[in-house]
Amino acid sequence: DYHQEYTADGARIRMSMNRMLSNVSHDLKTPLTVILGYIETIQHDKRYTPEEQEELLAKVNGKVIEVGNLISKFFDLAKLESDDWPIEIETVDINEVCRKTILGFYDTLTAKGLEVAVEIPEESIYIQADSEALTRVLENLISNAIRYGKDGQVLGLKLERKKDEVQIEVWDRGKGINDKDLHHVFERLYTLEDARSSSAEGSGLGLTIAKRLTERMKGSIG
Repeated sequence: DYHQEYTADGARIRMSMNRMLSNVSHDLKTPLTVILGYIETIQHDKRYTPEEQEELLAKVNGKVIEVGNLISKFFDLAKLESDDWPIEIETVDINEVCRKTILGFYDTLTAKGLEVAVEIPEESIYIQADSEALTRVLENLISNAIRYGKDGQVLGLKLERKKDEVQIEVWDRGKGINDKDLHHVFERLYTLEDARSSSAEGSGLGLTIAKRLTERMKGSIG
């Protein structure tokens, strides 16, 4: 029975990784094609002024960063799937983690003209967690809220103690998520309506990583 369970689990992981590789390859093709297009234009189209070429190079740089971030997230998720991401549980002041994380997004939020609504209690709340993993979870949730909820012009973070648990809520007033998409947002490479278009930018890996890290710390996310 143990052997059968182990074999089935191995097959499930292989199928999962194969699907992930296929989707990552799909997501890499678009920015790489755009990068090649910009480079060919810069090299062969002499109509562009030096200033216009500089603008194209800036776009190339942005796409290269996008590809680098995608690859980095893919390897992070691969480490989580193989239990190769060390989690060190310790006593953490979650108020301070929330403050530092939202402060790290200050320039981004200001540049996008977003109002920030933060509710963090004066009295410190302590939990058992990995502070680096917790920060990564919050960063991914906030980044996701900015990407998909920026039209609502406000982003909120609320920390509160509820009986025997502590809850962190990251919210926005963007267009929201359809009921049919709600149960899929934490799946690998899933994006809005599972479409890879300009209206649904992002790899979808951030929320998957947030879910895996939260579960490794014996928490829940939804």
